[in-house]
Amino acid sequence: MNYVTRAKIEEIWGAEFVTDILPEDVDADLAIAAAIENASSEIDVYLSARYTLPLDGPPAVLARPCADLAVYTIANRHSALTMTIEQRRDQAIELLERIADGKGGLGVDEPGVPDADPDTSTDGASFSADERVFGRGRY
Repeated sequence: MNYVTRAKIEEIWGAEFVTDILPEDVDADLAIAAAIENASSEIDVYLSARYTLPLDGPPAVLARPCADLAVYTIANRHSALTMTIEQRRDQAIELLERIADGKGGLGVDEPGVPDADPDTSTDGASFSADERVFGRGRY
């Protein structure tokens, strides 16, 4: 699943900017489609830590990180890569890491920790102890 479209990338970054960072000797449509596919696949790596893929639909929160990763892929040549592109890529990766670690979410049905009875265990382990013999105020 792709999390962004070319139109959305051009909305976020500007159509002229996207055209300027493309190499002259490539088909723009193919290069952008490949960059979107690459960025979406990278996002899936992070999401797979918490979510069952594919998702029902592309969450809106992933459009900007996907656009930033796609632009980084397109611009990843010496003359087009800027500090802004690198910083926005790093911010996208940080967001994806937070989502993967459970410190952020997609705004959809979030996987949660199941409610468990603390006195029972699902893995077969159990602990028990005799009543305390010594303690404060006891002789």
